[in-house]
Amino acid sequence: MSAGFAFSSLWRPMAAGLLVLALAACGEEAQEEAADPQAGAIGVFASTVGLRELAEPITGTGTIAAHKTTTLGPRVDGIIEEIMVRVGDRVSEGQPLFRTRDVELRLKVTELENQVQLAKADLRNTGLAFSRARELHAKGFVADGRLDDARAARDASQARLGIAEAQLAGATQMLTDSVVTAPFDGVITRRDVDEGKFMATRMGGMGGMGDAGGGGVLQIMKIDIVAAIVTVPEIHLSKIAVGTKGRVFIDGIERSFDSYVAILNDYVDPVTRSVELRLPIRNEDYTVKPGLFARAEIYPEPRQGLALDRRMLYGAETDRHVFVAQDGIARRVSVNVRQIDAQSVEVLSGLAEGDRVLGGPNAPLLADSLRVRIEAEPGQVAAGAPDSATP
Repeated sequence: MSAGFAFSSLWRPMAAGLLVLALAACGEEAQEEAADPQAGAIGVFASTVGLRELAEPITGTGTIAAHKTTTLGPRVDGIIEEIMVRVGDRVSEGQPLFRTRDVELRLKVTELENQVQLAKADLRNTGLAFSRARELHAKGFVADGRLDDARAARDASQARLGIAEAQLAGATQMLTDSVVTAPFDGVITRRDVDEGKFMATRMGGMGGMGDAGGGGVLQIMKIDIVAAIVTVPEIHLSKIAVGTKGRVFIDGIERSFDSYVAILNDYVDPVTRSVELRLPIRNEDYTVKPGLFARAEIYPEPRQGLALDRRMLYGAETDRHVFVAQDGIARRVSVNVRQIDAQSVEVLSGLAEGDRVLGGPNAPLLADSLRVRIEAEPGQVAAGAPDSATP
């Protein structure tokens, strides 16, 4: 008998024994799995997809504007004789700001006052003459023609008095207008001319002889209330209405200001595709200055949406997916999501309310059809899932 034949004869019984042992091991494993279905399953955490109120702020940028801005020029022609305020002065409504030379106006008022006195005296005389003529006419001593003449003379005197009084009222008003007062409480923000400059009202505050001034004498702003004028993309228009809450952040000022949309411009800019909003800010201490850069966050009414813990999300932007548990088996599901904040995303498609999404320390081991064992309930995920599950 050859050596090869002897070795072959010994190998066959050994191979048969090994096969028997392997089959026995498989049988024991099958028995263990039958006894414990989760034997060999991967331990994972689970987060339940649920509805949540979502409030996504809308951001707009713009500029702080004064509540009112007025450039004040003279109300009567003449030389600016006195300017009573400086840039930066806070003024009250009705406070004198500057004065046009009024010598000629005062003389004109005096002249017209005398004209009124003459007209009154003439009216008294013609009135007495008419009264006498009417008495004599009643007794038959005065003809109808003379009575009519006396009545006409009285009426003419009365008309001349009315003209003189109107002229006097106009001159008096011009004298009053020679002093320009503050139209509202505010602050002086610009001074365009100095004393001695001739300015004419007929040219909108420009100086005479074609000499252009600065468009006026002073500029006054009302800034106890200011407004943040910001623009937002037109796609957000349906989410915003007058009264929508907001908050304004201003460059150079550490604190923010709670506000609301007071004005929603009906015009949409066709070039920038944006709409203008105005949010008022109380500014009694004048801390907020017109012209500052402003950023506003607008807070539309909350809406219901499916929210998911961001740590349960995997894959690149073009292949976002999650793993869900179905009867103890992991299933890979493609999803479409949108960022809510640093911790959460909104599920736009792929999942339904109540789905259990998997994650946790063993998340890198997850694969489709893999058996899993839930080790934490949905309410425990935030405290138990480590940052290593973040994609």
